Amino acid sequence: MIQKTLLTLAILSAGTAALAECPQSMADTGDGVYVSFNDFYVRYDRQADGSVIEQEVYLEDGGGFRVHSISGAFVLQSWDTRHGALIGNTSEVTTYAVGVENLPTLFPGQTWQGSTVRRHDDGTTNVETVDVLMEPETGMSLGACSYASWPIRVTTTGEDGGAYVDRLTYLPTLGFAIYHGGSDAGEGFVPDMPVAISTEPPTVNGDGQMTGAAAGNPTPAPAPTAPQPSK
Repeated sequence: MIQKTLLTLAILSAGTAALAECPQSMADTGDGVYVSFNDFYVRYDRQADGSVIEQEVYLEDGGGFRVHSISGAFVLQSWDTRHGALIGNTSEVTTYAVGVENLPTLFPGQTWQGSTVRRHDDGTTNVETVDVLMEPETGMSLGACSYASWPIRVTTTGEDGGAYVDRLTYLPTLGFAIYHGGSDAGEGFVPDMPVAISTEPPTVNGDGQMTGAAAGNPTPAPAPTAPQPSK
């Protein structure tokens, strides 16, 4: 009887451990969530104020970036990195004319436009207009994990009229956005697509190539409802 009970507990524990590798909610992001691509990975950490720190690391040379943002759509500060360390004189700080406290809560179908100033380490600045478009809700599979997702298109237009379009996918149950890359407006674009998500760091072989994949969550977690207008 005791052996049967122990065997049952072991099976249940193994199942729980596998499921834990698929983050289920924002509470799971406190110790970091790892999203893997073919040749790099990104770690996401939610801060106490709800903002997100994301750290990208390329496997080949350790290059990458670190970004502090609100939901991924509203970048506050960014740095170039090497093996996770910040590279000097690469910081950019973005301020919003409306103030961070007045940035909108994201939901499907939403549009927002605002003015920003991006300041570089050398003191130079760029005054830009940011347009955020939230597309209708869809679903995203990351390995065996599935989530409700909200595609985002962020268009940044400079004083010279040139526009750059960034593509992201917001995962509302986890509270962060996956960055797919971007291009000049009107140009062709091949997005970087993730292949796995986990609460554990990815593993690599002796050649530095990623192995394995995140364990399964076949049922998408429900997304929060759109905010209701105050009465």
